[in-house]
Amino acid sequence: MTPMNIILNSILCLTVATYCWAEDNALHTTPQSSHRKSFILIPVSTPNSHVVEMVNLGLRDTICGYTEGALKHFSDAAAHDSSCILAHAGMLMVSPAGSTDYKKHLAELNQHLPEAILSPVEEWYLSTILQYVSGDLHGAALAFKEHAARYRRDTMAAAWDIILNHYSSVEPTESLIQRADTLVLKHPDNGLLHFARALLDEASSSPPQNALESARKAVHLLNGHPVAVQLYGCLLAHSRRFSDALAQFDSVNAPGTEVQLTARLSHISTLIQAGGQDSWIRALKEARQLSQEAAGGQSDTNAAILAHWEARTMLLRMLVLQPRPPAGQAINLAARSCNAPAGDPVELVQNCLVEALRARSLAETGRSATATTCLKKAELLFQRFEREGSNIKHHENMKLTCFKRAKRACMGALYRAKMALYTSSSDIWQEHLNEILNCPDSLLLPPILPHHQTL
Repeated sequence: MTPMNIILNSILCLTVATYCWAEDNALHTTPQSSHRKSFILIPVSTPNSHVVEMVNLGLRDTICGYTEGALKHFSDAAAHDSSCILAHAGMLMVSPAGSTDYKKHLAELNQHLPEAILSPVEEWYLSTILQYVSGDLHGAALAFKEHAARYRRDTMAAAWDIILNHYSSVEPTESLIQRADTLVLKHPDNGLLHFARALLDEASSSPPQNALESARKAVHLLNGHPVAVQLYGCLLAHSRRFSDALAQFDSVNAPGTEVQLTARLSHISTLIQAGGQDSWIRALKEARQLSQEAAGGQSDTNAAILAHWEARTMLLRMLVLQPRPPAGQAINLAARSCNAPAGDPVELVQNCLVEALRARSLAETGRSATATTCLKKAELLFQRFEREGSNIKHHENMKLTCFKRAKRACMGALYRAKMALYTSSSDIWQEHLNEILNCPDSLLLPPILPHHQTL
């Protein structure tokens, strides 16, 4: 190699190295988040620092499943800088495909993109966000994993890697936990990474101490973020620290959102877990109030869908859990509180639970023939519910989450009725009942995952 070629080769290598160093360090030189260094801000091409903050908060809320918060932040960013590419791309993630907002921000994105000058980090985020919006969750999860491994200072990508892989089941939970543990040790002041670590134990019946500690730190570092508070409360409840869990659920402050409603539902569930007559009475009162509020109307928001399915059926599901068979008056009251619209899938859930509860109550009082008739009705209603829910199964959205919970409640009611009716073989049903009742609920509702949307 001639001396001139050696010099040119050295310059080329230096250029490439400088480019990679600049991309990795662009995140580090960006101003830190005002949220007590809760996460590093990714760069956004805008002269307005407020827009940078809003885009990053929108990305954080999106992956945490706080859709209402993400909508607010991305919308705010787009309003302050209409040419901000990542603000419009963010709105595509949290707006229903085909909605007015979705079409509006897609048009804005197409208008400004040809003239936009983006940093390499922004270009990568844009392409990966569009991959996510298109419905390629597997590809997006792998992209975040590779990017986070290559640019270790990009803690936003690291959090997306862990949480998106967790929800899309691309990678085993054990390896995600190992990676998350390493990250929180390296970035002890990063609230988003602590949240991601705690989330991996959301379904654990006995969360480890480091998951509880990460959940506590996430609440502190993210300034009481409602989803972090809800997660911490659920982990405390599964650790049987019921009074601490109830206090966390009470402190969730996000009026009118699915997170607030989830906290209220979790509050009632925790009262039931705590046991005791006083706790049951409180739980019954809260469940009745919640079901009455839910019956007030229905819309397409996640909070409204959750209320329509979960809050309406809360009283009936509580009666299933009661150690003694409920009286007919209590069953009728719970059914009236549900008051599901005719032809709605929730009506099938309501009727299935009512007939199963009646079968159990009748069997306990020795009226086996009538109890058998009620049980057969309940089983037929359950079969209809499963058939009519076939359309719901094709979509990863709030309705699917609620469908799965309702199905489990109906199965639990059927097993309890069978145990009461077929006393000689009740041990056959006990194993199934234990499996149903001891399986923890999905403690947090996952972010809205796109389903083959069209860009």
